[in-house]
Amino acid sequence: MSDHYQTLGVRPTATQAQVKAAYRRLVKLCHPDTNPQGHERMIALNLAYEVLGDPVQRRAYDQQQTTTLPCPPPPAPQLWWQEVFQPVDERVRRILGTRRQQLERLAADPFDDRCMAEFRRYLLACRRTLQQAEALFRSQANPPALAGVASGLYHCLNHLHDALEDLHWFTQSYSEQYLQTSEALFRRAGEQRQRAWQSARQAGFSR
Repeated sequence: MSDHYQTLGVRPTATQAQVKAAYRRLVKLCHPDTNPQGHERMIALNLAYEVLGDPVQRRAYDQQQTTTLPCPPPPAPQLWWQEVFQPVDERVRRILGTRRQQLERLAADPFDDRCMAEFRRYLLACRRTLQQAEALFRSQANPPALAGVASGLYHCLNHLHDALEDLHWFTQSYSEQYLQTSEALFRRAGEQRQRAWQSARQAGFSR
């Protein structure tokens, strides 16, 4: 099976904007109207972008890749703890720790353009921070001894992804329902983070 990331010439850690930019650049070079030999290449590009250009399909593709590609030997627990868990957890803590203050500011007047613009900038920063955390989490296979830690962290990241998505939809619709569901998802993310730390303590790791 072809690797969609190689087809577009981007790394698996590329942002959605970088994926889109790579696709547009290659389409210009390979479009059949300007390159008679580019038909097959265009098919591959379109297929790759159809998957990687959609965050939902991309996540499913990434998960499939991790189960079908040969996995390198897992790192030593201490190395994974230092290079993966700690930097990921720091980013998770940053997202969870700032949301209440930002929501309180927005609640003062959600229909004020300046308040909403500030909240959108905050939300964009959170999504970038989460992308960094997700990339770090995927960068190394977790050691078997820390499987419980990795499981908690994995579910925490998924809940954060969905919570931030709901906040994005709130900025588009101003529907209170999105705020309520995002808060529930943030709470679940916090619970999964605590679960990860409980497993870490049982494995002999602590703050």
